[in-house]
Amino acid sequence: MHTLLRQSWISLTLRAACLTLSATLLNAQTDPNLQQVERIWKSGQTLPAEVAARFPNPPLQVPNDTGINVLVDLAHQCAFATMWGLPAKLHPLGFRSIVSHASLHTVLTPGQLSRARVPVGRAMDGKPLRPFGWVPNPRFNVLITYQSDPQAQPYLPDERSAVAAFVHNGGGLVIVDNGLARPDKQRLEPWAEHSLATSFGVDFQSFIAGKTSTLLDSTWELMHQGDRPGAGVFSRTAGQGRIVLVSALSELDPGNQAPRTLADAKQALLKDIVTWAAAGSPPVGGEARFSQTHGGGGGIYPELEERQQGAVVYYARNQKERLLAAVRQEIPTITRRLYAWLPSPVPEEPMFIILAAGGGGGWAVNAFYPKETGTISLDPVNLFGVFAHELAHTMSGPRNAQGEAAAHWFDGNQGEAHAGWWQGKILALYSDNKSMRDCNTLFQIDPNAATVDLGLPNRGAYEKWGNGAVWKKLWWIWQKLDDRYGTTWYPRWRWVQHTRWQDQPHRQLSLDQMVEDMSIACGEDLFPFFKRLGTTLQRDRLDQVHFQGQALPLPIAPLDLSPAGNARHDPIADFTQPIRPPPPPNPNPAD
Repeated sequence: MHTLLRQSWISLTLRAACLTLSATLLNAQTDPNLQQVERIWKSGQTLPAEVAARFPNPPLQVPNDTGINVLVDLAHQCAFATMWGLPAKLHPLGFRSIVSHASLHTVLTPGQLSRARVPVGRAMDGKPLRPFGWVPNPRFNVLITYQSDPQAQPYLPDERSAVAAFVHNGGGLVIVDNGLARPDKQRLEPWAEHSLATSFGVDFQSFIAGKTSTLLDSTWELMHQGDRPGAGVFSRTAGQGRIVLVSALSELDPGNQAPRTLADAKQALLKDIVTWAAAGSPPVGGEARFSQTHGGGGGIYPELEERQQGAVVYYARNQKERLLAAVRQEIPTITRRLYAWLPSPVPEEPMFIILAAGGGGGWAVNAFYPKETGTISLDPVNLFGVFAHELAHTMSGPRNAQGEAAAHWFDGNQGEAHAGWWQGKILALYSDNKSMRDCNTLFQIDPNAATVDLGLPNRGAYEKWGNGAVWKKLWWIWQKLDDRYGTTWYPRWRWVQHTRWQDQPHRQLSLDQMVEDMSIACGEDLFPFFKRLGTTLQRDRLDQVHFQGQALPLPIAPLDLSPAGNARHDPIADFTQPIRPPPPPNPNPAD
């Protein structure tokens, strides 16, 4: 789960960084064509090709453009390192790239239509409008496909045929991982049938049977020696095309913490691999008007879709049936539950859900329309949790009287702690683990619950103790509040915040102000509790506060530092009314 949280934090950072808008964006309220687009996307439909063609993407700005088009396949394992990281490495090398969640036989045919976002203009509230539209596939020189988990979505027969034709007609294929350097034969067994590399002479079956000492025959050449036995980069020709096997993604991507010299060496190797793989066909050239990810899951989205109540689900033809069945059965229920627990404005348009390949994360799009929730999971229960996490990123809670959300705290408002809290509610509902994200394991890293200081300024707690420790402490605190005040306190907190700061809607709240809002919501003073938790605050006590023209006395909340209870799923009450806390526990039960 830490991997999921770390990846989701990456998605939050990317969401905050996007978008660079084109100067050609138009106003959807004055142009009849754009009004037509509004009607189409709000109905959940993908723009027809003739409509999408009116809004071409701007050409990619690629320095020292080689004219080589690269397709990065995500339909057999989606990872943030390939979805967002790899294009950022390819473009400076002069290669034009687009990532794709669609099955390979739908995107490798030039001119056939695929689903992508198109830059239309701005919606009524000023956000960029990038609806889904059907656009013609470009031609590609190179296909890069990555898969490290043999349990991930398979390469279908139609995909294998399309890839084989692509290569034999001059295309370059770069297969990353696919079991090439697995440390033992037992782990290789799933790859014997599953791996795309078997289509090009990699002999897993014989190796497992002990008939050969290597997976590769003499037609393969060593292009680069890796750091361990069996690791490296291998190449061969096939028809007019070329194939490269890369034993692990780490051969190309050393990670963000790698020394500069190592990162430069990996970048140089990536350039050599793509350049060699592309040599079987002339560069496509011309303009590359590829849709890019913009913090979401694009450029090319899955080709199939299903309509559900309030949602449109996109999935590739190779998606696992058990995941599809789970989505059909439970995603509408989870959506209803979350909106019931945290009343938030429900968009008039449907939620667009992308079922990605592989396992380990998700993303959410809030910065432009249509909103998008991406899920990466191989387990239905984990998928439910990822979906809840990403949907919660789009839910800011009950609005104030002006119909707005006001002010924000650095990680309480649609941030990772908030999203992880609602993820925990769903995971506890669908699994045998009823805890709130195992929040009581806080005591393993913060034994007296007073070490991790949430009050350090400018995200200082995150820098000192790490994201996981801070989120764990917040979930434990919030579960303690759930234990005492019931499930209504959280939506009431949001409503109090949005109401109290409605004249300063863009204010960034201090932790003191956040605790004030929470205290008003709970009807008791939480400052002494937070102080006992080692929190740096400007005040020690909030015995009285003014809210909605009334002076509210706030007794000290009788909260202890014991483990929190299990996640609660009770219906909420009227969040605009004061919570009546239960009487404090009797310190002398015999009395």
